[in-house]
Amino acid sequence: MTHPSRKIWRDGEFIQWEQATVHVLSQSLQRGTLAFDYMSVHQTSRGLAVFRLRDHVARLVTSCKITGLELGYSADELIDACIATVLENPGARFVKISALVPSVEVELVPQDPRVSVLIAAYDVMADVVEPHLRAGHRPLHEAPLVSLKVERHFSNRREDIIPPQAKVAANYTSPMMAKLRARAEGYDDVLLLNEQHLVAEAPTSNIFIVNASGALLTPPSDKVLLGITRDSIMELARAEGLECTEQNITEADLHAATEAFLTNTSVGVWPVIRIDETRYSDGQAGLVTVRLRDRHRAICRGNDAEFDHWLHYVGE
Repeated sequence: MTHPSRKIWRDGEFIQWEQATVHVLSQSLQRGTLAFDYMSVHQTSRGLAVFRLRDHVARLVTSCKITGLELGYSADELIDACIATVLENPGARFVKISALVPSVEVELVPQDPRVSVLIAAYDVMADVVEPHLRAGHRPLHEAPLVSLKVERHFSNRREDIIPPQAKVAANYTSPMMAKLRARAEGYDDVLLLNEQHLVAEAPTSNIFIVNASGALLTPPSDKVLLGITRDSIMELARAEGLECTEQNITEADLHAATEAFLTNTSVGVWPVIRIDETRYSDGQAGLVTVRLRDRHRAICRGNDAEFDHWLHYVGE
């Protein structure tokens, strides 16, 4: 599967998509220490824009600090590199930036700790999903409305293992296993609990619920990945005059809620219609969910002056 039109930024130069490789024995591949971030690209009336680019890069820097990866680039240099990569790859809808230790190592702590940075800008469907489909692989299932299974075997990322705020490869293995089981049972995704059996997040998404009073609830920041879309929705809720609180959420709170939705970079606001056997809004997106989803979409299209500062325009 080759992509001759796509270029990858690697440590200051562009290479072909298929050349963006590391050795099978590289430290990050063997030990799961690759840190990454993922951001969306949007076409607006003012041209291309990356949603909250500076915040995504800041989160990558934080992930690297948590895991001890010593970046050789400043945040501003990484921002410029992301912009250059978008311009180099017409039609890109997402940007993924990865920081990894490429050297071949035998110990946990690498002898050669040099960190390499690679940035890809691409269209998920055209460049990744469709080639898999043509090759006969199982299709990616990302429904417009999502059903969740509460995962009670695998816990969410733990502070005493790898903090949930670190967006690193090793943090996604247990959720992957849980999600595979949930899909086999007919669900789209899983909802993870923390070690206190309180609601945490989905593997690649944050969770919000709407209670009977119309207020939004989301788990505390110290227990989940600090999602950029999550933070955006919290601020949008306040702008819309909606109460939004970070607090512990129990399974009983899930069942008593009137609406639920996930937030992530890929989809934005993702309506949840079922968690286990509890169904919401007659199988449709709830009113509060739609209100926040539509405003978030308007911002990404460049049609909301109040939050235009969230768009990092490319080429200006």
